[in-house]
Amino acid sequence: MLAPAYKQTLLLMKGHPGTGKSTLALALARALVWPLIDKDDIKDHVHHLPNSGDLSYEIMWHIVHHQLEIGLSVIVDSTLSYQRSFDSGQKLAKKFGTELLVVETQVDDESWRERLDRRLVEQQSHRTSGWDAMQQLLVEYDASWRYAIAPQIHLVLNTSLPTDQLVQTIIARLQVTY
Repeated sequence: MLAPAYKQTLLLMKGHPGTGKSTLALALARALVWPLIDKDDIKDHVHHLPNSGDLSYEIMWHIVHHQLEIGLSVIVDSTLSYQRSFDSGQKLAKKFGTELLVVETQVDDESWRERLDRRLVEQQSHRTSGWDAMQQLLVEYDASWRYAIAPQIHLVLNTSLPTDQLVQTIIARLQVTY
């Protein structure tokens, strides 16, 4: 079965750890048959190296560059917690003349806390695990994630809704926008 045709798109996932980004990104990649570049997949292999966070992003954007260069649409899964990450995505979209869509995931605090605390027993090497660790990370972020994104390229979704429904919302947005 062939994937539906859309204008080449760079779709950036955005949201705090545990808000459902990766679950939604994976379901969306399957539905659209688009490559999914997940920063955590890279960090899983370099987390023991000095400066592994920056290195993971550098490798991620390098891979994204090549996928866009060959004409593919791409889904990028990272927190986009800092303006510089968003800027990197914007520059690549501009360079290749692709559409840009930022899908931001949010969830109510009770569900978010449950998801993060569940990670405490899952033995995850570098991912934020537990509500207390997330609260500390938010302090370290110092509201860095609150940068402006033009509303025409920004879709905020509540991931307490069924994943299939969220995927269809994104696909409908892609069809309307492009």
